[in-house]
Amino acid sequence: MKKALTVVCFILSLTTGIFAQKELNFEFDYARFNYDSTSVYIEFYYELNPKNMHFIPTSTGQLSEAVVHLEMKNAATNEFVINKDWKIQNTVTLAEMDSVSKNVSDVMGFVIPTGKYSLLVTIKDTKDPSINKTINESIVLEPFKTSKYSISDLEIARNIKIEGADKKSLFYKNSIEIIPNPSMIYTRQSPVLFFYAELYNLKSADSNSDFSLVRNLFNSSGVSVHKNSKSLKQTDQALVEYGVINLSKLPTDSYSLELNLVEPVSNKAYTSTKRFYLYNPNVVDTNRTSNINAKVIGSEYGILSLEECNKMFSYAKYIASQKEIEQYSKLDSLNAKREFLFNFWKVRDDNPATAKNEIKEEYMNRVAIANKNYTRMNKEGYLTDRGRVVLLFGEPDQKDFYNSDSEVKPYEVWFYNQIEGGVTFIFGDITGFGNYELLHSTKRGELQDDNWVRRLRSFN
Repeated sequence: MKKALTVVCFILSLTTGIFAQKELNFEFDYARFNYDSTSVYIEFYYELNPKNMHFIPTSTGQLSEAVVHLEMKNAATNEFVINKDWKIQNTVTLAEMDSVSKNVSDVMGFVIPTGKYSLLVTIKDTKDPSINKTINESIVLEPFKTSKYSISDLEIARNIKIEGADKKSLFYKNSIEIIPNPSMIYTRQSPVLFFYAELYNLKSADSNSDFSLVRNLFNSSGVSVHKNSKSLKQTDQALVEYGVINLSKLPTDSYSLELNLVEPVSNKAYTSTKRFYLYNPNVVDTNRTSNINAKVIGSEYGILSLEECNKMFSYAKYIASQKEIEQYSKLDSLNAKREFLFNFWKVRDDNPATAKNEIKEEYMNRVAIANKNYTRMNKEGYLTDRGRVVLLFGEPDQKDFYNSDSEVKPYEVWFYNQIEGGVTFIFGDITGFGNYELLHSTKRGELQDDNWVRRLRSFN
């Protein structure tokens, strides 16, 4: 399933080479449901908020537009089962740009043969492609067995409407309207979680007793913070299970909602789980906070000063999501910042079995290289254009240097052979003080200016 949320973000990895300069407020999720013995019905949910996008004035308001590409490939045959592009247009007033109600939401359903698939979703602002987001997932589709009880994936939602459900709504199914929450984030302003699942083949050959359905909510330490259960009569028909949980009294944390369908004789359970994140700073769990702080204090982050914490996060901003940047800016204590950095690098450790965090070490090594080689005019190297590129992509495979002459100012061309089939970055010393600015790149999402040479001419 979708990567777990920690510190209000999806995991970004240095090894993928994907670091959005300006990330769209675009969220994406999916859930798998029974179809037949050879296929699975999968629903994709997305939500786009227009904040940070470019707008075009119209007679009715401000128009934003994004292009989404969705592809799903069979991992064994490399064949497409989905290869789809579409536009998302949204007209809002300036006052409505931050409103959740002005998000563009949709759901799309596909019947896909069972197997293992790679999923790629990319979205770009059509007016500024550098404002973008990319999501990669591996998805396994297995048939829901007709000979055994089972549960679909859990779909978590912002709201479920029973009375007054709109039958024409995109989100209408099984007589209810389910407004999905693809961000998987809840806040103190919207602390109510709704969920939906389907239960299949509630039959037991050995007993006529009822099945049990146990609902459990766990915090990130594995402690149950909410639990209830109910009995279900045996039936061949699929059942719909939906409900609501008020999270307003729980502290900020990542949680797992778990449904367990328990067979009456064997007492064995079929489990479906969904992770989500709650940001609720008004509630403090003092016991759990002390346990977390004990781990942090015993780590390298436990001895960092406030200045050192801020400096480390300043280094890491290039690989931080906008949500992480916003959250860090709201932290008001040294311990909170130490804990944030502890979790920030922990989720990026692609090999937690080892004592070292290789991803962090490689990144901080790049910081050292940038600061050593590109610091100019009291501006630290990691803050320069060349330093930023080194932090994101490492040292280039090749550098070509061009000295100034009577007509052209000095510039450098960097080559990366392993990125997108080969990309270049061109930096120029426009001011003459050794601060090389990025003029042009063939890397997707970077500055592109085919007429970059005009900025290097001594006499424009």
